[in-house]
Order: sequence, then structure tokens, then C-alpha cells
Amino acid sequence: MTSPNVLTRSGAKSSVVHETLVIERTYKASPSRVFAAWESVEARLRWSKPYPSTGLVYDAHDFRVGGKDIARCGPADDMRFRAEVHYLDIVPGKRLIFSERISEAGKPPLATSMITVEFHERGKDTHQVVTMQIAALDGSDMVEGYKEGWEPTLDNLAKEF
Repeated sequence: MTSPNVLTRSGAKSSVVHETLVIERTYKASPSRVFAAWESVEARLRWSKPYPSTGLVYDAHDFRVGGKDIARCGPADDMRFRAEVHYLDIVPGKRLIFSERISEAGKPPLATSMITVEFHERGKDTHQVVTMQIAALDGSDMVEGYKEGWEPTLDNLAKEF
């Protein structure tokens, strides 16, 4: 549900747009193999770039509850976006829950989100459900950016299996 310019209790207009996105995919691999592709920074470097022209560099990666990843991304010749991920819950082969903060170099944050990734066994396959609760800040178009980036990224994940 998008809620631009919602009045707050004080009567001021809010500059936060809230949206929940759910993206589902089924992969020809066990939940443990799909989970491993999220756990491995080397695998994420392969599949998490939505387009061939996208650049991605991890400046830090610590995949554990309480751990933090810091990545730079954007067009390969202009990786001015910074993603900071904090891992809140990790159950191998079952689920990941993390918060994400997106900013552009030298500017206030563009968006924050809470992302839940669930892995459901379906015979020999895995049905993955990614739920993103996004707060796009100060009129940014980050809700659309999440849609445009995550759809092809999750399609790329299938290439790992």
C-alpha cells in the first residue's frame, strides 16, 4: 500500500512512502543449496547483479546473526549507491531476515527495508518467498527501484543450480 503525503499526528505531511513487495520463485535445488547461494558472498557476487552492466563490490561481509554486509553498486562505471545490510535472523535452509539501508554517496538515506527470505521444500525443489517492507524516504523512487532490481536478480539466482 503506497501512502504518499500522509498526514502525521502533528498535521505535517510525511515524506515516507511505504510499500510491501512479495516476490516468489521456485528453484530446482534443495533449500540448503538455495540458502547456500545467499550465504556465500562469492555466489551473491554472481547472481545479485540485476543486469550485466551493473557493478557490485562488497566492502564488508559478515553473514551471521548480528553481522553486517556493506556493498557498493550501480552502473559499473558509477557505483555510487551503498547498501548496508544487518542480519537479524538466520535459520539455515529455512529463512533469513535482514534490514537494509540504501544511500547514495554523500547524501541522506534513500530507503530502509526489512527483508524476509523463506525457503520452502517442494519435493526436490525450493519455493522461495521474499517479502520486502520498504520505507522510501523523502520522495525517492526507491519502491520502483526495488521492483526493477529484485525481479531480475531473483531470476539470476536460478543460474546457480
